[in-house]
Amino acid sequence: MTAPTLPFADLEQVYETLATTLDALPEEQERLFLAQLALALAHRVPDVALVREAIEEARRGLAVAAS
Repeated sequence: MTAPTLPFADLEQVYETLATTLDALPEEQERLFLAQLALALAHRVPDVALVREAIEEARRGLAVAAS
């Protein structure tokens, strides 16, 4: 059984909300906001392994974007 995921349309809404929120913040607050968001979302996931996998997925995404 796979873990439930957001439908693509909902994921697009999340992206848009996140982008709009980041655009409205002063640049010096972006990192703190993203850290607080990550912790708030992690708090809602009942499995630490899934949270760690998401962190690793995001790290790999940065490596791909940099290459």
